[in-house]
Amino acid sequence: MKYIGCLMAFLLALPASAAISTQKSKPTASKVLSGEGVSFGGLAGTGFTLLDVRRTTDTKKGLERIVIDVGDMRGAPLRGWPGYYYAELKKNPSRLVIDFAQMPNANIDQTQISSRLKSSLAVTKSTLSLDPVDSSLNLTLDLKKNTKVRVYQVAGKKTTSKVVIDLVAE
Repeated sequence: MKYIGCLMAFLLALPASAAISTQKSKPTASKVLSGEGVSFGGLAGTGFTLLDVRRTTDTKKGLERIVIDVGDMRGAPLRGWPGYYYAELKKNPSRLVIDFAQMPNANIDQTQISSRLKSSLAVTKSTLSLDPVDSSLNLTLDLKKNTKVRVYQVAGKKTTSKVVIDLVAE
């Protein structure tokens, strides 16, 4: 029994890092969501504000980009990564739901978002809701059927942090 205890102590004392590769992997691009899937990113913090939503379209490529500007709790530009978000692409009906945690404020309302997405190639309807109980913001985009989605974050260096949504309608 004494030997088993010594053996166990020896095995536990071996460095745990010996099994971990020292090679660092390159950052990977976020995956394209088709049909169904999830994407998430950002960091937890003390609170965030939805500053703006912009849309650009490249009709030659069939690509539409929606940029969501994220600020700090006071509505000032946020340097670094945006607040935590969780994006889920649902299949039936085709819909992208993005939940922003710790985002009780928005400098833009439902009417402004609907107006900016009115002539969208991929979005048929948008809904913005704020939940004061858990201090979160939800942006729901109803999409045309078979729309592919890519959601990723951009750290704020010279400007504010962003969450970017690329949409490809087929």
